[in-house]
Amino acid sequence: MFGRKSFATAAAGLLAVVALVAGCSSTPLTDARKILSNAKANFDVLNSVHFHLEAGGQFVFGYPAVTPTPTLAPTPVPTIEPSASAAASGSAAASGSAAAPSGSAAASGSVKPSASARPSASATATPTPTPTLAPTPTPTPTPSPTVAVSPTPTPTPLYTSMPIALTGTTADGDIDLANKAAHVIGGMPGVPGLSGELIVVSPYAYSRSYGGTKYSSSADSSLSVNPALSSAGSPAWLIGQIVGIANDPALSPVLVGTESEPSGSTYHIRVEVTKNVAQASLNSVGQAFGNGKLDLWITQDSFQLERLEFSSADPSSGVAAFRVVLSNWNSVSAILAPDPNNMEIQAVPSSGA
Repeated sequence: MFGRKSFATAAAGLLAVVALVAGCSSTPLTDARKILSNAKANFDVLNSVHFHLEAGGQFVFGYPAVTPTPTLAPTPVPTIEPSASAAASGSAAASGSAAAPSGSAAASGSVKPSASARPSASATATPTPTPTLAPTPTPTPTPSPTVAVSPTPTPTPLYTSMPIALTGTTADGDIDLANKAAHVIGGMPGVPGLSGELIVVSPYAYSRSYGGTKYSSSADSSLSVNPALSSAGSPAWLIGQIVGIANDPALSPVLVGTESEPSGSTYHIRVEVTKNVAQASLNSVGQAFGNGKLDLWITQDSFQLERLEFSSADPSSGVAAFRVVLSNWNSVSAILAPDPNNMEIQAVPSSGA
């Protein structure tokens, strides 16, 4: 009896475990867009993550050229001269009124009566009315030449091409978006001075170059790109944009299959990216991306982006490739400021300065 109860209990427990496992498992998705949509939604609310980046080849980075704003020269306003006919009429009027007094003086100057002295029709005639200036049609002023009112087409932006060597580029770091902190170590040999270590613990940033032993500090607002934020140009923003590009309606993502990765089973999705779509999403960081192939690996159980790889052989953007691997989603250790003993002593200006 005891044996039967024990067996029944064990069987019931086993069935419960099987049921629990069955309830927790889900049928793999086959819609690449649905997978990408879930991955983008999860990435947008990511609090922290560890990343590893490596790149090679060369990008042809295009940044907007500074075009001088044309200065409009002042246009002289034409002066409307008095009408010639009006001037002539005025002269005639002055002449006619002067003639009448002259004739009267001649008549009064005669000593003896004469025919001209007697009242005559001409003497008693109604005085000639002062000629009225005939209204001269006001000439329509010629409009002053002005800037054309027609819509001016927006000029195509001009870009200055600058090749950037990516060979040897690596970076490792933790990003804690929730606490506005980051710790990144890496470098880009193709760009002088862009190598070393950066720690951000808002509102401060601490940096030191390769080989350096002391950190210098500054306000994190002085950073051209702050890795602790999801603002434009930052690593988190860039990765999020790339995931969004993969799901762009103009492209056709394809589910290659499910593959085993360090984090477990993942969906492997491939997308042929066009330059137009890439630039529409990444225009704020210049024209660095052209036509290329994008592969993404997304965890099957939690839809977290584990890895993405992009390669391009577009003459307009260069022959290059990069890979980003993500891990420790929402479980990054606290990022702390450097030890004060490792800080450079910065000169403090005297009060009399």
